[in-house]
Amino acid sequence: MYKAVVFDFDGTIIDTEKHLYEIINKHLTHHQVEPVTLEFYRSHIGGHAQGLHDYLETEIGKDNKQKIYDEHNQTSHELEMIETIAKLMAYLKQRHIPMAIATSSYKKDILPTVQKLGLDEYIDVIVGREDVEAVKPDPELYLTAVQQLNYSPAHCLAIEDSANGATGATNAGLDVIINTNEMTEAQDFSSIPYVGKDLNYDEIISRFFEKDKE
Repeated sequence: MYKAVVFDFDGTIIDTEKHLYEIINKHLTHHQVEPVTLEFYRSHIGGHAQGLHDYLETEIGKDNKQKIYDEHNQTSHELEMIETIAKLMAYLKQRHIPMAIATSSYKKDILPTVQKLGLDEYIDVIVGREDVEAVKPDPELYLTAVQQLNYSPAHCLAIEDSANGATGATNAGLDVIINTNEMTEAQDFSSIPYVGKDLNYDEIISRFFEKDKE
C-alpha cells in the first residue's frame, strides 16, 4: 500500500481543461478571432502551454489573454469534483494517508478553488509553478511534493490526466495512474509505464490500497 498520494490539479481533481477551452474560445469569438481547435488545445495540456499563451497574446493581446485566465480561475470553483477523486480523497483521509497537489499552474491561481471546494481539509502539501524551476514533464514538481511529504517517491502514487504530467511523475520515481478526460483521452501514453489507466474508485482501492486484504 502506498504511503502518500500526489494529485495533479487541472483535469484530474476537477475538469478545468474543458472549462478553460470553452472560456478561451468564448473570448476569441468575442474578439472576432477564429476559435482554437481541440487538437491545438490538447497539445498544450499538462505543462507550460507556452505555444497557447503566445498564440493568445498575438491574437488578442496580453491584457485580454489575462482576462481569459482570470475568468477561468474565478469560476473553476463552480465545477464539480471528479467523483472518483472525491471518494478517493475521503478514503485516504479516513486512513490518515497524506495527500499533495503537484500542479504546473501557479499555486496562487488554484488556491481560491482549493479553498472553496474544501480541498484544504484533505491536502497536506501544494506545489505549483512558482515553487520550481521547471514544470511538467520535468519531474521537479513531483520531487518537491514528495520531499515536502517526507516520503520516498517509491512509496508514493501519482494521479494524472495528461501525458506531460504522467511523464513528470514517472521520471520522479512515482507510480502513476492516468485517468483521462475529454481533453486528454486522445493523447499518446504508449511510452509511459503507468500502473493503471481510466480506473474508477473501486478499482483503485482494490488494486492499490486493499490488495493485501484479499
